[in-house]
Amino acid sequence: MNFNICFFFLPLCLFADSVVFTTAFNRPDFIELQYRLFEKFLEDDYQFWVICDGNTPEKCSSIQSVCDRLHIPCRHVPQEIHDRPYLTRSPGDNYNNPNVRHCNATQWAWDNFFSSHDGPVMLIDSDMFLIRPFSIEKTLENTHLAGIYWGTEDMITHEPKSYLWLGLILFNNRILPEKHTICFNCGWLPGTHAICDSGGWTHFYLAKHKNTLQVTSLSFVQGHEFFCPYRYTSESLQNFDHLSKEEIEKNLSDRGFTRAEIKLAQEKPYTIELIGDNHFLHYRAGSNYENYSEEFLSHKDKILMKFFNEILE
Repeated sequence: MNFNICFFFLPLCLFADSVVFTTAFNRPDFIELQYRLFEKFLEDDYQFWVICDGNTPEKCSSIQSVCDRLHIPCRHVPQEIHDRPYLTRSPGDNYNNPNVRHCNATQWAWDNFFSSHDGPVMLIDSDMFLIRPFSIEKTLENTHLAGIYWGTEDMITHEPKSYLWLGLILFNNRILPEKHTICFNCGWLPGTHAICDSGGWTHFYLAKHKNTLQVTSLSFVQGHEFFCPYRYTSESLQNFDHLSKEEIEKNLSDRGFTRAEIKLAQEKPYTIELIGDNHFLHYRAGSNYENYSEEFLSHKDKILMKFFNEILE
């Protein structure tokens, strides 16, 4: 089934002032949740777009169905781009690695649609959720970009390489220079011995325009930093049994956590992150590329949906 025919030629002038787009591989329920949270907390005149990268007709159909019901514009990534490959790959790379697919789908969407938009654009992960009032326009005021800086290092020279992580990037397209040249690829950075996560090749764009770009750095907090388990830290950093509930509540309250966020932290959902001074919650590994059990995911979803429903009331 070809989903592109109905929508591909819609003119860009139909976009609202700000555009938000995400790429979706599975979890159509996340699309509706993002939509509901944007409707409540996003303060701009905006339009939400979904880029479907489902690799089966069933996945594509379920994503399209949610978008149709909610009147969300949806574009389907031609699956053959993953075999070309669409972005530069190194020998031995897995073209269907989740990071690689994410970069391909995002790049395809940027090249074909969103780099041409004249207003602000927000790129957001499919499992990243807005949980506080937020304005794209205000965040981008007097700046070109906003996002989370990631870092890597050349394994030979030890020279640091910074870039913008693909989980959440805001683009001020009104003033962004040469925006069509931005590349979101991952893997080895050409000319270096440095390997990077999704969005790593934004390093070259940032370096080229370093004397021009104003970039707002968004904060990034892993779960163990607000009393939740997180897989990338030692067990000792995840054990808070020596702290009383009252101590944890006071610590989080003093740091500006809301009552709902404090209750969520006390439930200890695994592998979540808070972005941009607690404005965004990253579910993390929402496509389940790490192959957690259904029981594990069901428990995590139950905790988080309780939180989302509370802040949506």
